[in-house]
Amino acid sequence: MKKIKFKIKLGIDIAMIVVFLVNMFTGFAMFFSLVAGGGRMYGGAGGFNVLNITELSAKAWCRFIHDWSGIIIVVLILFHLILNWNTLCCYLRNSFKSSRNKKEEVSCENI
Repeated sequence: MKKIKFKIKLGIDIAMIVVFLVNMFTGFAMFFSLVAGGGRMYGGAGGFNVLNITELSAKAWCRFIHDWSGIIIVVLILFHLILNWNTLCCYLRNSFKSSRNKKEEVSCENI
């Protein structure tokens, strides 16, 4: 069971890195106006029609990818926190213990 949980955690961590990099590069491209394009624009979730996805300009594609990668990374972060909740609580418990109780610290590595 621990091997499966480790593989799931590793997969989520790798996916978070990849999605973060996609989000970062598309954000830089939009911020520094590196993507040119006229044509049909992407108006966010409210003005989006799936039937028109092939007619989007390069700038609209960049925005589309940036927006959806942002949503995906938030979901991945939530899964990451859920899977690592016990370890996080253990670290926080150990860090807030008083100095005289340091000898009672619990190892959080195998949680």
